[in-house]
Amino acid sequence: MVRSREHSYICLKAYIVGEHGDSSVALWSSISVGGVPILSFLQNQQITYEKETLESIHKEVIGGAYEVINLKGYTSWAIGYSVASLARSLLRDQRRIHPVSVLAKGFYGINGGELFLSLPAQLGRGGVLGITNVHLTDEESGRLRDSANTILQVQTQLGI
Repeated sequence: MVRSREHSYICLKAYIVGEHGDSSVALWSSISVGGVPILSFLQNQQITYEKETLESIHKEVIGGAYEVINLKGYTSWAIGYSVASLARSLLRDQRRIHPVSVLAKGFYGINGGELFLSLPAQLGRGGVLGITNVHLTDEESGRLRDSANTILQVQTQLGI
């Protein structure tokens, strides 16, 4: 939720999927503000944006975590907020969508072994109720598979 100038709240939904780190994937095609897909809004309003700008924002998100860790040594507030949100969805059986680590084999063309990645999943009292079929562009799907391959390579090196 983002607070607007009028002191009401606007719902912002965005997902970062894949490996938690440098090969994570920002799903720009699914970001919405107040229920309106942001990229469609920009196109309809004839507001130009460059792919490089979106990539720069994603890199800043990744770098921001490293900056907090370098300054504080940990990222406890973000972790605490995330855990509270997950617990609320589970305990209240809210069936909300959260990006959580799930078995990714067979989703979005990911194959090649048992692999857990962050994907949007519906959570309720029974835990993960299912992986949400969020539409990905071909580029996002490719990047997600690349992220999966990054994890698979590490697992292979570790003999897992």
